[in-house]
Formats: sequence, structure tokens, C-alpha cells
Amino acid sequence: MWDGAELKKGQIGRLTVLKNTELYKWDGSKKTPSRTLKAGEKYRIYTFLPGKLGLGGGYYIDRDNKVKYETPSNIKVQALGVNFTKKYAGDFAYPQITSLVDNAAKDRINAIIKNHFEESYANAQNLEDEEEEHRWDYYYDHGYHVPEEEEWMYNYEYNVSYKIKYNENNLLSILVFDYMYTGGAHGMSTVTSYNFDLFKGVELKMFDVAKTSTARNKIKKYAITDIKNRAARGEMFFAEDINDITLANDRPFYFTNTGIAIKFYEYEVAPYAAGMPEVKVPYKVFK
Repeated sequence: MWDGAELKKGQIGRLTVLKNTELYKWDGSKKTPSRTLKAGEKYRIYTFLPGKLGLGGGYYIDRDNKVKYETPSNIKVQALGVNFTKKYAGDFAYPQITSLVDNAAKDRINAIIKNHFEESYANAQNLEDEEEEHRWDYYYDHGYHVPEEEEWMYNYEYNVSYKIKYNENNLLSILVFDYMYTGGAHGMSTVTSYNFDLFKGVELKMFDVAKTSTARNKIKKYAITDIKNRAARGEMFFAEDINDITLANDRPFYFTNTGIAIKFYEYEVAPYAAGMPEVKVPYKVFK
């Protein structure tokens, strides 16, 4: 919020009309009058041109003494969401924040993200070496290389990807998915969540959000009830394991507009085909 009004994404400022002024459409060469803005009215500004302020949709007013123009603080702009660039660890792309009000905070957050992907790349290289070793073991045991019909058991694979799940109100949530295949019917994936306070440049774990055992028990109870209700509607869950879920400090989660979403691992509460289910828990449940 900015003095009682919501700051919108893409907004660069606001104007207060001091004296009645003309709103017009501008096509780059001529004005097409639209209507008169009245003294005392306030509007969001999304762009500017020399001598002009843009209200969006191609509408402008003249930037003169009839209006007062103000820009939000850097902290408020940051709260609308941060921007990213892509970096690479081997073939794995990962996000890096391009700017924060606090550069030291930016560096700390970027280092945590970078470290995960560099470790994943090292794991991928180790898996390549392991595949090569197992292929030679097969050769020494059989006297010939892995035949085509058995290739599927030796085509090891390691991938890592990410999703930016929340990027508002100076909170950032990123889910990182590591996938490994070492033969068999299918590979296995795991999820790691990275949640950050962009003001402080610190990572937030589950116990930082749900600070007491009472709050965590409320989340667990809500999740169990939600999963049981979804199972009753036909979704795939292991009904016998639902009551055994835990809410440790390293439980993956991400922020939402109304609370948090907690993630479950493959096979933890559902069969492989169900992937990694999640439960969205409103703040009102545990705050």
C-alpha cells in the first residue's frame, strides 16, 4: 500500500490533479482529447514521455503546474516483485536476482540459489561417471558392451529445474526440482523450497513462518483434513499414511497470496502417478 492506495505492478508513480487538466489520447504525433480530470483526483502513472505522464492505455496528461507527480520509494517498488536473470551451472539454468535495495541481501540470496544448482551439476557429473563405470562392469562381466535391449537400464539421467512461485510483498519463493534416473521403471524427483525475506536477505524455513508447535499442529491438522477430503473425492492418496505426515523445519513450502502451500515428496502421501501433492493453508489457520 502507498498512502492508502494499492501500488500496482508496472506503476511508476502517481499524480494528484491540482487544477482541472485535459486527459488525451496520444498516438505519437497528435492529441485526441478524451475528458477533463478534476482537481483533487488521483491517478496511477505507468509511463512518461517528455512533458507527458501516461495513465495507461495510451492516455496522457501534460506534466505541468496543474498536476503533482510523485514516485514511490525503492522499498515499495521492490515489494511489487524483483527481476531475475538466468545463469548456468553446466547445462542447468538458475535464477539470480538482478537488484535489491540492499545489495548485500541480494548477494546472500543469489549465493544460496547458485550453490544448489552447482551441487546439482556436480551430482550430474558424478552420475555420468557412475554410468560409465557400470557400463564397463557389464563389459568385464559379459565380454561385450551393453546390448540395445538393455540400454534403458544404463542411460542414467540427472536434471534440475525451478519454478518461481511467489514474488511479492518482499517475499520470494522458489521451488527447485532435482530428477535422477538410474534405470528401472522411472526416475525419482525431489523438491527443495527456498523462501526469502528480501528486506533482510535471509532464508525462511517452516519454523520461521509457523513459529510455535501449536501453529504447526494446526497446519498439520488442516493438511490431514484436506487430503482426506480430496481422497474421498477420488484423488490418489495413501489413506493409511496420511496421519503420519510430519512438519519438520525443512518441509518444502512456498508463500501464496493468502498463506502458504506445503509440498509432499513422491510416495510420501500418494503413489508415483500423483507426483508431489501440495496443500494450501490459509494464514488464518495458524496465525
